Amino acid sequence: MDTLVLWLLVLVFAGAFVAQVAARVRLIAIAPNTFEITHPATRVARVLVEVFGQRTTIRERPIAGVAHAFVFWGFIAFAPYTASEFLAGLGIVDVTDSGWFAAYRILLTPCAMAVLLGILFLLVRRTIIRPAGLGTNVSIESVVIALFITTLMATFLLTWWIDESTTAGRINWWVHVSVILGFLALIPGSKHLHLVFSPITWFLKSPTLGNLPNLDFEKEEVGLETVKDLGSKAVLDAFTCVECGRCQVNCPAWGAGKTLNPKTIILQTEEALLAGTRDRALVDLYSAQALWQCTTCGACENQCPVGVEHLPILIGARRGAVSNGHAPDYLGAMYNNLERRSNIWGLSYGEREKFVETAGLETFDPAKHDVLIWLGCAGAFDADYQKSMRSLFEILRAREVRFGVLSKERCTGDAARRTGNEYVYQELATANIETLTAAGPKTIVTSCPHCVKTIGDDYRTFGYRVEIVHSSVYIAGMLNELQPDETAPASTVTYHDPCYLGRYGGTVDEPRALLARMNAQVNDPVRSRDNPSCCGAGGGLLFADKEEEPGTRISDMRLTELQKTGASTVVTACPFCSIMLKGAQASRQADVHVVDLMTFVNGRVRKL
Repeated sequence: MDTLVLWLLVLVFAGAFVAQVAARVRLIAIAPNTFEITHPATRVARVLVEVFGQRTTIRERPIAGVAHAFVFWGFIAFAPYTASEFLAGLGIVDVTDSGWFAAYRILLTPCAMAVLLGILFLLVRRTIIRPAGLGTNVSIESVVIALFITTLMATFLLTWWIDESTTAGRINWWVHVSVILGFLALIPGSKHLHLVFSPITWFLKSPTLGNLPNLDFEKEEVGLETVKDLGSKAVLDAFTCVECGRCQVNCPAWGAGKTLNPKTIILQTEEALLAGTRDRALVDLYSAQALWQCTTCGACENQCPVGVEHLPILIGARRGAVSNGHAPDYLGAMYNNLERRSNIWGLSYGEREKFVETAGLETFDPAKHDVLIWLGCAGAFDADYQKSMRSLFEILRAREVRFGVLSKERCTGDAARRTGNEYVYQELATANIETLTAAGPKTIVTSCPHCVKTIGDDYRTFGYRVEIVHSSVYIAGMLNELQPDETAPASTVTYHDPCYLGRYGGTVDEPRALLARMNAQVNDPVRSRDNPSCCGAGGGLLFADKEEEPGTRISDMRLTELQKTGASTVVTACPFCSIMLKGAQASRQADVHVVDLMTFVNGRVRKL
């Protein structure tokens, strides 16, 4: 009789599980295919590290991360035990009386204790401690699941004291089995579906942060306009979200009190998909205000423990909005500047020529020069940042590095691409690739992390490949040749990692090595290296009217974090970070000096 009842229950609950998962898989299948499986070995390795090793889960929140890892590893360890119990209960095969199963049970006992410890801590954290990322309301679903897991471990441990052949033993067994079946039915409709989907999500996640497909204008592609335009990876992401809130608490816009919440974006996507509102406009679903508050810093994706990609959704929705003529006015002015003058400020090309002449720069010749210096919009037109470029030139010349610049250089199109104007971006990219191909540099050096990202990653999708490095990396390569000036006093500084250099590019050690070489002690802020706080310039927000921004200025928040290190000098390595932090310093009259890395190094290096 027990066997028959168990068969009926398994068919009912397993059927409920399959039906719910199938409904979600169907939504993924009918979405435009955006899955990529290039470099499968690398992807498999990432799954092993991220899913089974729980790297991201543990890295930023070690205590909660380890507690979660205990539960997850216990889930894996108990899988054969659960299968064996069901196979025996269904009358298929019984291995529970074997010697190896007895040894296996012994090994599972400390696992069960670890799972209990982990799940009870997580239950207290969700119901009492309540971190901001979890929201204001206690999740009943989370409490139920936690109690389920606690019951499973308790019933397993009771098997050491209760004989399964007794009435108490059979009750204990049925409680254990019933909880597993209930868990099975609840998984698809809850955040715990990540147990099924997260290995797939991690495998399919782009190896490059902020990776975007090029729009094919001949096919009349315009970006994401409605829910049905969301690609298969975005739909998979929506069903994988674990609602932990790590993306939310690391988002500079949310932290500054703005509308944007990356967790909400994913949950709104899931809700719209399950509700069947596939024709709903994304600008209405997410709200236009939230859509334009993203700095594209990538903190949300970098912190997600299940491989969700937020940027393709946000930038894709921006593309759809721009294609329909919906973009903030400040972006319209910037787009006009790019179209008319090929730079974000719309300055005359003669301004660049004046700088090139006064700085004594030669036109690049591959037979004559070792590297091509890419000035970028800031290096070519911003008078303040040109001081940093001159410092770079002095360092290179003193070490007899032969370099030149292009006779004509356009904006890489980074600002256009991150704000959704794909047409302007591709116009600029195509022209630049043609110019660069004709010039033929083997190595490009630039002080702009955004230019490194765009030329180094985005231009590859057009077939153009070149070695492009940030100036900090190139100068750090000659570290032994840099001798500090003995007359320069030792100093304490803090280094602001630009998002596009630290998080996107992984360049975190080289700037610090240069600072240390110049006898500077570096006090890192709370958020640094590959998870820095954003300065607030990215995603086109450099051009926004700061007086009309809701909430706190992101740049003010970051400057406050940097000041808390106690250093009186802030060093950074991005022209846009420099602009934003200097602006925050001036508006607040903060007692801190903001300087670019190349300027700092050149001011302290021994002159040859």
